[in-house]
Amino acid sequence: MCPANMYPHDLQLYQNVPHEVISLNELQEISEMRLKVLCLVERIHLQKLTMTVSQRKAALVEVLRKEGLNEFARLIDSPGCKFHSDKCNTRTCNIYIRRRDHISHFVLRSAFAFNVFKKRWFFKQETRLFKWRSSSLDNKGIRQFIQINNFKFELISESEKKDIKEYLQMSSSCTSDINNIQFYKVPFSDIASLIKKRKVFVMQGEAFVPEQEMIFVFTSHFKRSLISSFEMAREYRANLYADERFTRIFINLEKNIHVENTILVQEQEIQQYVSLDQLDMLAETSYPLCMRVLHKALKKNHHLTHGGRIQYCLFLKGIGLSLSDVMTFWKDEFTKVMNDAVFNKEHSYTIRFVFGQEGSRRDYQPYRCQRIIESSIVGPRDYHGCPFKHMLHGILEDELTNCGFNTLERSAIISLSKDGQYSAACNKYYEIKHNCLNNTLFEHPNTYFNESVKYRTLYHGEIYFIILCVSFTCILFKI
Repeated sequence: MCPANMYPHDLQLYQNVPHEVISLNELQEISEMRLKVLCLVERIHLQKLTMTVSQRKAALVEVLRKEGLNEFARLIDSPGCKFHSDKCNTRTCNIYIRRRDHISHFVLRSAFAFNVFKKRWFFKQETRLFKWRSSSLDNKGIRQFIQINNFKFELISESEKKDIKEYLQMSSSCTSDINNIQFYKVPFSDIASLIKKRKVFVMQGEAFVPEQEMIFVFTSHFKRSLISSFEMAREYRANLYADERFTRIFINLEKNIHVENTILVQEQEIQQYVSLDQLDMLAETSYPLCMRVLHKALKKNHHLTHGGRIQYCLFLKGIGLSLSDVMTFWKDEFTKVMNDAVFNKEHSYTIRFVFGQEGSRRDYQPYRCQRIIESSIVGPRDYHGCPFKHMLHGILEDELTNCGFNTLERSAIISLSKDGQYSAACNKYYEIKHNCLNNTLFEHPNTYFNESVKYRTLYHGEIYFIILCVSFTCILFKI
């Protein structure tokens, strides 16, 4: 098939398996490049939760250009179909870029197809990337995408629009003149997200979708297509097991991402930006004890040993702090006992390394509880590790006293700690701190943090609502 016919649009659903000649070096290069892009997608999503899709996309494009990943930046910013002559064979040609986009997607899909955690991570990042790219499409790009993919979406006629104009205006989020907007009739099952938000008019099983909102329809199709494609990806990878050249590439890709170590924050997102001036308060209210101890020791001694720096730095990265914020945080503390030159020479590299900006440039993730409990080597001057395992019981009791726990509460936690039930001890700590019951043991410090923030947000929100209701009742009845 002619490359121009195979890649007619900058946005793809990746439904056709690539059948092309490509060198192993290029295959590895574009796969690692795409993995880096997906890691950036995840990071921007977590750090820019309050931003719109277009704002997150713009942030991603900016980072990609800084990282020298211009071809992906170009695709993400594309309005649709640009020049795509098959005579073009340079690195600036759209056909060349689309081809690399296509092949790299399939390689990563196959690489992660056998691991449920990595497959789930890949699905979420690819879906976000697709949605952000879709937001760049102009009206012409949207129509071309519909035509290329043979979508049977019907444009409504002017007479039909006139009959339901009032309903379209009420349900549409468009602020411009509705007469200048094209509407498509789409099966309502394809646009559940807009129906949930009451942004489309539905009649007789069909949703009337404004042209610029069709990106939600495309994203819905992309999700279904990607889910159904994983089984085939497993077969492709299985067929390549005997080929060491491909197996080596797949193994390297898998090694470069450790999604088992993440808290899958996407499922438990913190709906607010965490700033540096909140950390002291959050350490008291929402940190698990292991991170509270590290934060307290850092504030007291203005220093942590290597193990403590890595454990706490990854935790801060996991709650959404940027590299610049984390660098500022550590520098403010460390330079109270050393000068800037010593900090820059001995410590700034480690922080950049943790954020994937130095060394192997891997996307290191916060430690799980299992790793903290089983792999931490803790000495007399160290504060990292799991306090329920690594702290002397007398010191642990003092720490719990400092948290405000009474004798019975301290005794319950220390008893679990002595029995080796470290996760249960942490859960009991959470229940006492939050005055609630928690039936699921925490497996990750960042999960603890997310649940704490979510619980406290909901709790205080409910109290505020009750106060408002009481106040309103008093005013209404002049009590």
